[in-house]
Amino acid sequence: MFSPSLIPVEPRSLPYLQPARPPSETACLYDPRFPYREELLQFIWQYQLFERHALRTIEGRPVEVVRPGRVQMNGGPDLIDAQLRIDGQLWAGPIEVHVAASEWYAHGHHRDPAYDNVVLHVVFENDRQAVTSGGRRLPTLELGARISTDSLVVYDALMKGRSWVPCAAQLDRVEPERIGPWLERVLVERLMRKTVAVEQLFRSLGGDAQATTYHVLVRAFGMKVNADPFSMLAQALPLRTILKYRDDELRTEALLFGQAGLLHVDFLDAHPRRLQVEHGALSHLHALRPAPLAAWRFTRMRPGNFPTVRIAQLAQVLMRLGGSFDPLLMHDELDKVRSAFDVQASAYWNTHYRFDQVAPLRPKFLGRSAADTIIINAVVPILFALSRIQGKAVLRDRAMGLLEQLPAENNAVLDRWARSGLVADSAGRGQALLELKQVYCTPRKCLFCGIGRHLLKRSVPFGK
Repeated sequence: MFSPSLIPVEPRSLPYLQPARPPSETACLYDPRFPYREELLQFIWQYQLFERHALRTIEGRPVEVVRPGRVQMNGGPDLIDAQLRIDGQLWAGPIEVHVAASEWYAHGHHRDPAYDNVVLHVVFENDRQAVTSGGRRLPTLELGARISTDSLVVYDALMKGRSWVPCAAQLDRVEPERIGPWLERVLVERLMRKTVAVEQLFRSLGGDAQATTYHVLVRAFGMKVNADPFSMLAQALPLRTILKYRDDELRTEALLFGQAGLLHVDFLDAHPRRLQVEHGALSHLHALRPAPLAAWRFTRMRPGNFPTVRIAQLAQVLMRLGGSFDPLLMHDELDKVRSAFDVQASAYWNTHYRFDQVAPLRPKFLGRSAADTIIINAVVPILFALSRIQGKAVLRDRAMGLLEQLPAENNAVLDRWARSGLVADSAGRGQALLELKQVYCTPRKCLFCGIGRHLLKRSVPFGK
């Protein structure tokens, strides 16, 4: 179950990401070549995944690691908050990691005062003595002969595997109690990422929470394919304008279809011709400029998802809300939120999916699945963002509660996860798995993933 109070945490605070136990005898890599990215060496150092017996600098001074530090992604040295005893003297400060010591010069650190306070230079291969801009010779620790071949083999498999996610063949080695907390964190990362976008929109709209909710809601009606055109529609049709006509179905549709740029053709049917007339008058009255027609996509989608149908359904939702978004944001019960989306497009759309193209009779209800998708992609992010903007924890808790009540989306990515053994039993878990695939698996950021790190650490036979 996802905790509503969960907030992002540093990896070192997660129990299954703690440094490995002290090493025992193990096979080590003696080949000086290290055909991997520097991030792997940083990871190996941070979690002490190497033979740590009798550590000494290249000058022969004994090294005791009190605290290895933590990798930081900002400018400056690779790891911060480290503590070491070198030849009995306690040092505290940052650590710089390189595959080859000569990279200290290739990266220009010898000219950068920001690196003058580095307390240790950790390298795979020492091929040159590093010196700071102030002329200090850096203590250097060479790890090449101390790194287990097992962890490198696992990392190599993760980076070069052709499975749909790097660790697909190894997921069964990870205990569910380790996966659950990691997915909770990834879910919050996804919500925080979306929150940043909503907060930026909020600022661009002058701090207007109602207008922000309107923009996010309208965009969500575009689903994935037409999200951007629906965003342009929201930009082209201010909330204050559409609310003036929320009790008039014809004018509401006229404003939406007209500002979507979908009324600039010669029609045969009476309904779109009436919409044209109304939009002409209203656009002149309110000085409106339509969004570009070319942005809309109709190809390779089911007719029920055509933007024309979604716009007609959006008109009904806006009318049902009656000028207030409280029905979406003020309820903890999913059914009450869903009720705002229990709408049917106007009568014309019973026999149409597009203007002037008659289709078999079929009422165009928004549908439970579409409503749930809109709640996941609009209502939840709005609640999460407003909780930060307004300082109201209850809104964050409401967002997390809705994700627990909602079923996961039905899509190809979640189907693949299910076949790999990770089933999305709620929208919260589904959102976490989507984020995991997008942010960690596709770019192969296994070193930053709780699952990938666990697999790498398990591969090191220390402590046996």
